[in-house]
Amino acid sequence: METEPSGARNEPGCLHEWLFRLRSVESVKGDGTGGLKQQLVFSYALVVVTSGEVQLLLDRQQVDLEQGAVCVCPPDRTFGTASMSGNSEMYVFYFDVFGRREEADGGLGPVKEAHLFSHSGKITVYPSDELVAMCGKLFSGWRSNDKLGPFRCQIDFQELLYHIARNSRAKPDSAHAALEFAKQYIEEHYTEPLTVERLAQMADLSPKYFGDLFKKKYGRSAMDYVAELRLAQAKRLMAQSDLRLRDIAHQVGYADEFYFSRKFKKEIGISPAAYMRSRRRKVAVYSPALLGQLLPLQIMPFAAPLHPKWTEYYYRKYRNEIPVHISAYRHHQEWEANIELLRQVPADLVLALDDISEAEKQALEKIAPVFYLPAEGADWKRQFRLLAEFLGESWQAEQWLQWYAHSMRAGKERLRQAMAGESVAVVRMLNDSLFLYCDRGMAGTLYRGLELKPAYDCGQELYDVPVTPAELGDLNADHLLLMIRQESETLGAWKRLQDDPKWQAIPAVQRHRLCFLTSDPWREYSAYAHLRMLKQAVRLLSAVRPS
Repeated sequence: METEPSGARNEPGCLHEWLFRLRSVESVKGDGTGGLKQQLVFSYALVVVTSGEVQLLLDRQQVDLEQGAVCVCPPDRTFGTASMSGNSEMYVFYFDVFGRREEADGGLGPVKEAHLFSHSGKITVYPSDELVAMCGKLFSGWRSNDKLGPFRCQIDFQELLYHIARNSRAKPDSAHAALEFAKQYIEEHYTEPLTVERLAQMADLSPKYFGDLFKKKYGRSAMDYVAELRLAQAKRLMAQSDLRLRDIAHQVGYADEFYFSRKFKKEIGISPAAYMRSRRRKVAVYSPALLGQLLPLQIMPFAAPLHPKWTEYYYRKYRNEIPVHISAYRHHQEWEANIELLRQVPADLVLALDDISEAEKQALEKIAPVFYLPAEGADWKRQFRLLAEFLGESWQAEQWLQWYAHSMRAGKERLRQAMAGESVAVVRMLNDSLFLYCDRGMAGTLYRGLELKPAYDCGQELYDVPVTPAELGDLNADHLLLMIRQESETLGAWKRLQDDPKWQAIPAVQRHRLCFLTSDPWREYSAYAHLRMLKQAVRLLSAVRPS
């Protein structure tokens, strides 16, 4: 008697662990001929509905299927149709599954209880049009007179299983879930032909209602979002490869390269050819914070200040993508070494803040043209837009800022629900001294952006005020955000402070409402740092609950 190999894996969706052999293909239409009579199967049966509605009986269980719905009947079970609508059609694929045995011979044996997909029962595939075409092709190939037809069908059947596994998802159970699903689908398939009608059908919403909801939630229409992703990918390809414009257009979803060129110039502001020339410049970043202004523009510099401590995040994530590392530690004091290193780099452009010394400026300007950005008095968004305009990346900057604003709104709503008006105070520790603290990044992120309630108000937005543990206790902040300087003297003082009765008497300490902020990104004033501040604040404060 055939038995399932004991060593065969049985986790859902492990298609790569098994071999499949297609036995036959059957087409059943709801034309009044009785549908598919209840039958006992000794192989697997994959039922795919390609139009209309079908009520399937799997043993005694009724499964309601519509276009794009799939159901698997395992071996030694009965299945058949209870009813089929007049315009319905379904395909049944009978097949075997084989897996490796645990026995010494290591051979293959039949698998009787394989869970093929990530969830059992009814599976819905979005969108359904490609699924319908694949089933029709398989059925035609199986019935053809071509001697190689059955062999070709074995390959096509593997493609069908892969397509179902990759595109099957639980049907959205709310308008919010439907929009999230549609947005995720766009992000995964934006290079394919997409329409509002197709996306609305996947979300199970009317096209108008879907379009209105999508724009309200994400701040742009669904098709504008598709175009945004396509153009962003096109820009990456232009910067990172030597592909022809025609190939780039095709790769991002535009069949007509001339339409793509017109679209690109309209949105980006320059032609694709001019953009490709500009992106081939070797850019050197001289001031550390400017790396955080450059990366959201999807420009990777040829040289930049990197250090495993002082720019830990950038060093860890981008050190292998940036060929030349200049010093990010005491860069104002040791600038001669950085200048000497840059002299050896074939830089086409240097980016720097204007707070460097005149000697540094003169030395930099002998290496390559230098673009200076204001260091003091310039809001990070203004600085970001100035840099983007100079580099011809204003479109990319505005797209990123829109996404940042959406992330801020989502974070504010999440904390509004989690904190219910609770107050916060930022405290930094240097040596054995404590300070109530707020810099430009904190003011913009915590209080103006996320609209958190400050526990301390001195009438000024920026402050650095000494404070004692007793005074902190009197402040009665619901949450304390702590910045502890990471060096031996301060860390030792912090260890002693935790045993101090006055510290332990602070209400937020007693309730374990302490969050630790890292100097990176909170001491950096750039676009990318602000996004990281936002994410860190939302993650920390939404996780801290009263004990």
